[in-house]
Amino acid sequence: MKRKAAVIAGIILIIAVAAIAVFIRTMGGSSTGIDNSPESEVQGDSRVLVAYFSWSGNGQQMARWISEETGGELFRIVPSESYGEDFNTCADRAKDELDNGIRPELSEHIDADTMAQYDVVYLGFPVWWYDLPMPVWTFLEEYDLSGKTVIPFFSHNGSSNGANSVNRVAELAEGATVLTDRALSLRGSNVADSETEVKDWAKEFSR
Repeated sequence: MKRKAAVIAGIILIIAVAAIAVFIRTMGGSSTGIDNSPESEVQGDSRVLVAYFSWSGNGQQMARWISEETGGELFRIVPSESYGEDFNTCADRAKDELDNGIRPELSEHIDADTMAQYDVVYLGFPVWWYDLPMPVWTFLEEYDLSGKTVIPFFSHNGSSNGANSVNRVAELAEGATVLTDRALSLRGSNVADSETEVKDWAKEFSR
């Protein structure tokens, strides 16, 4: 009897570990969230906007490198209700939002006149559940990006082609030219060591 109980406990443990691995694989590779703080308010002083959503910090780091290289203004897509620091809670909420088409409210916004000043929008995000995180849906549906060039960049932990996320950007950014075939893809665990790669990629669009 004890042996049977031990076997069952072992199976449960394996299932739990596998479930956590799936969560990490579909949510970008980090298990702890960063703060929910915005960047400084954008002014429209550049023709380039670097907008990003980041839970683990990978997208934030990539965005800041891109901003340094291009002179683009940083805008963080910030949900009014934070996803918090706990990975499982974040993953569960993200899945529920995607399954039910829930667009989270954002706490930060760009006024229409300022948004009109940008010609190029770099758009960053993690791949969540093989798709675009729902706060990015909210962002894309809020603004008129007609005539702008949208350049996606993302972190992942297995979906190196972006799964459905990049195509989703093209679907939601109506009227914009979305460079789906030139999106930057980085495994989440490699982001910290990828400054040169990120800046070289961003530099290609300013030539």
